[in-house]
Amino acid sequence: MYQKNSLYFIGFFLMVAAALCSQNRKLDSLIKIFPSSADTVKVQILCSVSRSYEANDPAKALKIADSALTIAKRIHYKMGIGGAYGSVGSCLTTSGKYDEAISALIKALKVFEAEKAKRYITNTYNSLANAYMGLKNEDKAYEYFLKAFNMANEEPRNEHMVAVASVGVGNMLLEKNKFNEAISYYKKSEQYFREKNISNYEAMCITMIGEAYVQDSNYVEAEKYFAKSLPIFRTTNDDYGLAINLANLAGVEIQRKEYKKAETFYKEALQLNLQRKAWDNIQSTALGLAKVEELLGNTKEALANYKLYTQFKDSVINIERNKAVAESESKYESEKKEQQLILKNSELEKSHLKVSQRNNLIYIFGGAMVVFLVLLFFVYKQFREKRKANVLLTNKNSEIEKQKGIIEEKNKDITDSINYSKHIQQAIIPSFKKVREHLPNSFVIFKPKDIVSGDFYLVENIEGLIYLAVVDCTGHGVPGAMLSVFANSTIKNIIAGNRHRSDPAGILSELCRQFKANLQSHKTTLTISDGVDMSLCIIDKAISKIYFAGAKNGLLQVIDGQLIEYAANRWGISGNNGEEHLVFTNHQIEVNKGDKFYLSTDGFIDQFGGPKGKKFKQKQLKDLVVNYSALNFDLQADNLINDFTLWKGLLEQIDDVTLVGFELE
Repeated sequence: MYQKNSLYFIGFFLMVAAALCSQNRKLDSLIKIFPSSADTVKVQILCSVSRSYEANDPAKALKIADSALTIAKRIHYKMGIGGAYGSVGSCLTTSGKYDEAISALIKALKVFEAEKAKRYITNTYNSLANAYMGLKNEDKAYEYFLKAFNMANEEPRNEHMVAVASVGVGNMLLEKNKFNEAISYYKKSEQYFREKNISNYEAMCITMIGEAYVQDSNYVEAEKYFAKSLPIFRTTNDDYGLAINLANLAGVEIQRKEYKKAETFYKEALQLNLQRKAWDNIQSTALGLAKVEELLGNTKEALANYKLYTQFKDSVINIERNKAVAESESKYESEKKEQQLILKNSELEKSHLKVSQRNNLIYIFGGAMVVFLVLLFFVYKQFREKRKANVLLTNKNSEIEKQKGIIEEKNKDITDSINYSKHIQQAIIPSFKKVREHLPNSFVIFKPKDIVSGDFYLVENIEGLIYLAVVDCTGHGVPGAMLSVFANSTIKNIIAGNRHRSDPAGILSELCRQFKANLQSHKTTLTISDGVDMSLCIIDKAISKIYFAGAKNGLLQVIDGQLIEYAANRWGISGNNGEEHLVFTNHQIEVNKGDKFYLSTDGFIDQFGGPKGKKFKQKQLKDLVVNYSALNFDLQADNLINDFTLWKGLLEQIDDVTLVGFELE
């Protein structure tokens, strides 16, 4: 009586939400910006729109996903090709076409594995698991659910996918009748989706808890959870989930012998499935309703629903039978033509072989003696020279091995020292998790050129004010890293003094004085250009204001797709600054909801690459920031990293790269 396919349907729709759930809430704005977007962004928008239609109109969703795939292939956008194949696979799974879905998802997986895109690999594992559940291949489904769960836990920023994968593991535990363990996984996921206000997927988790109680024969608890999720499905207009849940409630009412209630639930579920043309669910719902009508003594209605069940069952069988016959005929014709071609080729090869053998015998015997004598002469000559060379080579190899050992030992010592310096530098640079604690809507791109970096970023919360700095020290590698440690410590000491609460320019001036006092007093060999370039924001969330000052590095703001640039002073900070270069300019910025801000060092824009091997340049970065500003910050970071990597190509990275983006809640 119960909708057993709810197991894989729940896991599937949770996967759909994993990468783009936040985009679904911005569907109107995505459609609005679509015509003016770059082709890569168009692919992402089409995938988002496709997934928003999956639950209620899978045929329309599939057409949109196919359009995304066409564009991605035309522009050779690899990640877009993978994402579009993933959307196609999801639509086919929703439609019950599991074999075709698996074929599309395997293509998506190959792309993501080649690009080493772990988050998208995790998504695809979940999709494959759901498709295999549709084929009743529980062992294969469990294998992919487990892969998804393990990979999701490897990623520090992947809380959403951990929640998704937990549902998949819960599904497989439920198949093994481990009810309490399955419920534990479902409840963890339900809590996450409730806290994130993702109502569809919260409701699906609640439904799965009810499913577990049904299989444990605890119908009282099952009804409580099914009833709890029902209004959520209605509010979110999720007809697919609503139909499944109504059928589950009907099953509970049958156990309680409340046949009239069961009839009501089944009728509504059947109507929804007919509207959506969900063939598998029409069969199961019609069969359940027929049995209920029979229990109520409604013979006429029972017979009508049995006929409906048989009609759709026969339709599905005929479709599969015709498909199998067509495939067999095609295979037979192909094999027949192949055998004819093989036979012709074999006869032709025999004829050529006889002629070739006769000619070869003539040439072989004529040339064999000449070749043998020539070879004998050269072999003897080479033997004498080789014996002499071997003696010299042995002596040289011995000396080379000795020198190699000395060099390798020294290189190991140097590398070990630099690697230890990396641990020290990592200890003073805040983790991305700490940045998200202060600025939840943000991203950080930090790509050192060498093991250690001359770039760093800093975030501190002092008495309600957030200090955010992006700093570029002269050079990269070990020299830049040593200067970054001094600069980091000095900036933190100045901020801790709390004398510049709304005066970032004062902090830069004080930092300049500290450089002059500490570096010149020790008679360093710093040149006129040695020092730091930086941008500094003091963020007051309470009054929605940002105070900004910069030394060579400015601040970008995007408001509704329009770019505003706050210029920095044209001089940096060093121990050689004159008095005229100790003063910096403050900018006070009123912040509205949805405004995006970006701070960057010059490593991104100075990178050589592209078709002509030229610099990336500031204008191109500004255009990308504006184009991607409508996406969430995780997708912005992924796109910017992908663009940088494509631009650089096979060329060497020339400098450390740091880019921070954020918005206030």
